[in-house]
Amino acid sequence: MIQLVLLLFGSKILRQYWWALLIFGLLWMALGLFFFVDALFGDNLIPLALFTIPLILDGLWSYAAARNRRGTAKLLRLGKSCAFLCIALLILAIPQHSGFVVGMLVGTFLCVDGGWRGVSAITLRYTRWKNGLVFAFVEIVFGIWSFVPWPSHWEGEIGADVGTLLVFSAAGACALALRIKRLRPDMPILSAMDRGWPEASELERGTNQDGENWDPAEVIVHVWTPTETLAPVHHGISRYIAAKDARGVVSTGHAALELPPDVYISHYPAVEIDRDELTLDAFRTTEENDIAGRFLPSYAVESAEWTPSTFQVVLPGLNGAAIRRFWQLYQRDLTYNLTNRSCACAVAKALDAGLDGFLAQAGRGFFGLLFRLLATPEAWVAGFMRLRADAMTWTPGMVLDYARALSCVTPLSKKRPSEDRTKRA
Repeated sequence: MIQLVLLLFGSKILRQYWWALLIFGLLWMALGLFFFVDALFGDNLIPLALFTIPLILDGLWSYAAARNRRGTAKLLRLGKSCAFLCIALLILAIPQHSGFVVGMLVGTFLCVDGGWRGVSAITLRYTRWKNGLVFAFVEIVFGIWSFVPWPSHWEGEIGADVGTLLVFSAAGACALALRIKRLRPDMPILSAMDRGWPEASELERGTNQDGENWDPAEVIVHVWTPTETLAPVHHGISRYIAAKDARGVVSTGHAALELPPDVYISHYPAVEIDRDELTLDAFRTTEENDIAGRFLPSYAVESAEWTPSTFQVVLPGLNGAAIRRFWQLYQRDLTYNLTNRSCACAVAKALDAGLDGFLAQAGRGFFGLLFRLLATPEAWVAGFMRLRADAMTWTPGMVLDYARALSCVTPLSKKRPSEDRTKRA
C-alpha cells in the first residue's frame, strides 16, 4: 500500500524528498516499537479502547460508502466494515480474550505471508532475493511468537501486534527511501520499486524522465484467463497462477495493454512453452531461463489469431507519454522470461509508468486525497496485488485484479468516483 501511495503522488516528489520518506519511516518504526515495548514489557500506558477508534471510524466510513455502490465495490466495503467493527467489538466486549484471538489472526497472517515470501525467494531467485529471505524469516519468527502466551499471557498482544505491523511497514518505507537515494540520476524512480525495469541507452542517459509532461490518455487492459471465466478468490492457484484450459493444457493466461491508436503491449514467447514439462528451476529470474520473445502488433491481430480477450478494463486519464516512453525502451529487448519479462510484467510496468504522479497532477489537496485513498478498499486491494507481485511475480490474474482495483482508485482525483469499468468480452 505504501508503494502505491507513493507511486500515485509521483516520482518528482520522491526524488526530491527521499529523506522525508526515510524520516517518516523511522518515526513510524519508533511508534511501532513504542506500542510493542509498552504492551509486552511496559505499564500498558495505551488503553486497549484507543486501538478501536480508527477501526470504528473506518468501519463506519466503509459502511456509509457501501450504500451508494453496487456489485463487487459494495461487497468490498461491507466486508471491510464488518471485519473492522467486529474486531473493535471483540476488543471492547471481551478484552480478556481479545488478545488471544487477535494474536492467532496476526500470527497466522505473518506466518503465511512470510512462508510465501520465503518460498518465492528460494524458487525465483530474483534480484535481492537473499534480503527477501531474511525478511521472510523475521516475519515467520514474529508470527510464531504471536502464538505463544509469553511474556504477557496475551494481555498485551493487541498492542504488540499493532506495533509489529507498524515496524514491518516502516522497514519497507525506509528500504525504499534508501534505494531512491542510491538511484542513478538518469534512472526513473519506478526502477527502485519494481525489478527488471528497462534502462535507457548510453546516449539517452543524463536526462531522467520523472514527471514528464502529462498526456492524459485512455488505456485498455486485456486479460485472457485459462478457463475463459474468473475463478473465485479462494481458488488462488487457478485465479492467480495457472489452470487447465478447455483442451486440458496447463495455462497461465495472457495479458496485454492497448493505448490507442499506436501502442499495443503484448509480450509473448517466440516459440510456445510446453508448460506440462516445466520445473521449478524454469521460474528463476536468471539468464539461463531467458528465451526469445516476440511482440504482437495490435489487439485486432492477436484476437484474430487467437481469441478475443476474456476481460477488458478501461483506465482513463493515465499518462500516455510515460507509457509510450516505457514501451520505447522495453521493446528494444525481445527477451522473454516467465518471472521477469513476461506479458503480465510488461503490462504491470506500463500501468505503473502511466500512474506515476496521477493524483499529484490533479491539483487537489494532498491530505484530502490521501485520506480518500486510505479509506478506499480497492486501494488496499491494489496495494496487496503489488505486495504479492513483489514477493513473487506478476501473473495475468494478478494484473486483472490490479487493473480492476485501479479503475476505482484513479477517479479519486475527481469529485465523484466512478464504478469499476471492467467489461466481459
